[in-house]
Amino acid sequence: MNTKEVCNALIFGIKDYFRKNNFKKAVVGLSGGLDSSVATSIVAKALGKKNVTAVLMPDIGTTSADSIKSAETLVKKLGIDHHSVEINNFVRFFESLSRKMHYKNKVYSISNAKARTRMMILYYFANIENALVIGTSDKSEIALGYTTKYGDNAADILVIGDLWKTEVIELGKFLDVPEEILKKKPSAELVRGLTAEKELGASYAVLDKILKMYIEDGISAEQIKGFDKRLVRNVIERVRLNEHKRRSAMLIRLSEKSFHGMEWRMPITNRFKG
Repeated sequence: MNTKEVCNALIFGIKDYFRKNNFKKAVVGLSGGLDSSVATSIVAKALGKKNVTAVLMPDIGTTSADSIKSAETLVKKLGIDHHSVEINNFVRFFESLSRKMHYKNKVYSISNAKARTRMMILYYFANIENALVIGTSDKSEIALGYTTKYGDNAADILVIGDLWKTEVIELGKFLDVPEEILKKKPSAELVRGLTAEKELGASYAVLDKILKMYIEDGISAEQIKGFDKRLVRNVIERVRLNEHKRRSAMLIRLSEKSFHGMEWRMPITNRFKG
């Protein structure tokens, strides 16, 4: 990857998108992790630091002190405005509801509630500042479905969505993102102590190689060699099962001629194999 060319292309794309849609400002959720830090840095370069607002949304008790510190460090380094909003009071309602209803899938449901709460907060600030919300998911996460529908995958523009996780690291180095962030193990920090690579079963260095073979080179699971067969099957299965996360809501389009002309139509075509 020619990192300089990629950086310039992203800056051009961001500027062009904001200009065409008549927006000048951006709001981004900053967790202190790799993806959000790189996304915030590239947007600040494209729009100028005065036009970018970062929102830190820690879950006290789950979000690590290191993550909060890293996010604050990047805010100071970039010279951008920021807000800090603890999400615990928002999530407490859902925790209470789970206890009352005796739900079995409590951990998973609460984790998704946290992600969706954060996106709700981001759009609140975006409305106030007449800004667009920046998506921080990378290509690896999107392919694997390692996102929450209408949570972290709900944004106005994905600025690093066409870069694999390993490429995001290279871009982060080019943008001079603090070393402590570049070396941090990826984690959504929705559940204490759970890292992304532990949940996905391998490092992103390995996952990206498998995903590139399958998605970009069109190699079938059976033909992918050099990796644990079970891991390869699990990765491909994740891509297949999470197809629904890469599509917008299904639209029932009504024919103008008659109601007999009803049809299913997807507004956006998925570019990943499923």
